[in-house]
Amino acid sequence: MRYSIAAATSIDLFVCEVAAHSRFRVEIVAECGDPALPATAIHNLPAFGVANTLRRARFIADLARGLAPSAIVVQQHLPSASAVRALVRAPIILQKHNFLRPPRSSKWTRELSRWRHTRQLNSLAGLTFVSAAVRAQFERDWPEVATPRRVIPNGVDIDAWSPWTERAKTVLVVGRATPEKGLVEAARALCEILPRHRDWSATFVVSESERFPDYFAMLRAALAPLGDQARLLVDRPFSEVKALNEAAAIALVPSMWREPFGRTCLEAHAGGAAVVSSGSGGLCEISGDKALFVPSVEAPRIAQAVETLIGDDALRGRLAAEGLARVRSLFDVRRIAADLDDFCADVIEKAESG
Repeated sequence: MRYSIAAATSIDLFVCEVAAHSRFRVEIVAECGDPALPATAIHNLPAFGVANTLRRARFIADLARGLAPSAIVVQQHLPSASAVRALVRAPIILQKHNFLRPPRSSKWTRELSRWRHTRQLNSLAGLTFVSAAVRAQFERDWPEVATPRRVIPNGVDIDAWSPWTERAKTVLVVGRATPEKGLVEAARALCEILPRHRDWSATFVVSESERFPDYFAMLRAALAPLGDQARLLVDRPFSEVKALNEAAAIALVPSMWREPFGRTCLEAHAGGAAVVSSGSGGLCEISGDKALFVPSVEAPRIAQAVETLIGDDALRGRLAAEGLARVRSLFDVRRIAADLDDFCADVIEKAESG
C-alpha cells in the first residue's frame, strides 16, 4: 500500500474517503507517495528494510505518546496490529480487507501458529470486515475469537461521480493482471463478439503487470486480434479509472476467485455502467440483483452476457440505473464512515469504562 494519488490501492482509497467524512479527527500514518492522497494530517511511515513489523509498531507507539489517540485503526496486517497493541494503551481496531485463513503448515507448527493468531486477535479491541462473506468465513474459521466485530464495506463519494447520460459504446475491464481476475477469459470473449459490433470497443485497465509477466503477455496476445477495437492501459491513477467508469456502457467483473469485496465492481456501478459479474464472494453483496451474472468464468459465457447487453438497450439502461441507485443507497461513503465511527465510538467507550 502507498498512500499516494498515483499508486493508491483500494485500501488507500478506503482510508482516504472514510477519514474525510469521519466525525473524528483522523491522522494518517502511512508510506506516502508524491503527491499523497488528501488527509487532515499525514505522518510518513519510513520504509523499514528489516524487522519492519516491530519497527513500524515502535514508530507508531512514539507517535501515540504525543498524539494520545482515542483509538488506533490498523489496516489489514494482524502482526502489525498486535505489535502496536503491545506498546500502546489506546484500543486497537484491525480492519480486514480479505479473508483471514487458519494456518496451513505442518501439524505442530499449525497448532502453535493458530494459538498465536488467536491470542493476537483476542487482544484487539475491535475487528471490521470488508464484507459479510469475509466475516462469515472468519467466524467459521476462528470460533474461539471473541473480539467485537462489524462489517464495514468500501464506499464511494457518490456525489463526486458524474455518470454520462449518453454512454460510450465501450466494454470496460479493470483489475490486477493476475490469473484469478479472469481478464484473459474476458479478452477472449470480447474477441468473439466485438468484430460483429464494429461501433463498440474494449478498454482494459490493469495493475501489477510485472507480478505475473507471462499472464500479462497472454492478455496482450488475447487482445491482439481486436486491433484498434481494444486498448490496454497499465497502472492508471484512480481519477482516470473513475472517468472511464463514468463513460463506459458495460463493465465486466469476471473474477474467478472468491472476492473478499470487489471495489472495481462498486466503481463500475457508481460510474453508471451496466455490470456483468461472476458474483463471487462479496461481489454479489455489491450488486444484489442489479448485475448480469455469468454462471462460470468462461469466454463463451461472458460473450453471451455481453452480447445480450449490447443487443438490449432497455436491459442495459435498467441495470445501469438500478446499480447506481443501489450504490447511492447502500455504499455512499458518508454512510460507511458513520458506521465505522459508531463502531469506533463503541470500542472507545468500552475501553474507557473498562
